[in-house]
Amino acid sequence: MTTKTKRRQWNRVVARSLQESLQLCKEHAQATRNMSVPRIADRTGVSNDMLYKHLGNGDMPASLLIPYMAATGREYPLQYMAHSLDKLIVDMPKGKKPSMPTINHLNQFANQVIGMVMQLEEGNGNAQHVADQIVLLMQDLAYHKLEAERLDDPQQTLI
Repeated sequence: MTTKTKRRQWNRVVARSLQESLQLCKEHAQATRNMSVPRIADRTGVSNDMLYKHLGNGDMPASLLIPYMAATGREYPLQYMAHSLDKLIVDMPKGKKPSMPTINHLNQFANQVIGMVMQLEEGNGNAQHVADQIVLLMQDLAYHKLEAERLDDPQQTLI
């Protein structure tokens, strides 16, 4: 008998603390990049013991955050800090037309979030989770807005 495991949707995960955001980065690297903690530590430029200490305490110095996020392939600490200050983070547009699977995925996610809001109105669901998903949808929509503007004016430079 086999059990089906649901793949984690890493783009839809929202950290609730800096410590959780650091752990999520590590889990992402392990799950999707087959990276061990020693390998992450090596790419971050710290010892294994020091990385374990930072992960356990949730007190990674700012100077290590960028190499750590680059090594793990996720920006959860940055997202956590921005969301804590009621800010959105939007990826820089690449200047290419969105593919049909990308548009379909965005449409499905928008419908899921709207469904969550409707359930919340009926007294079901987790308000914090719904709010987090709305923020992620807003970020996705802002990215596609910038992509559309960039397609309209390819010479536009972004700051």
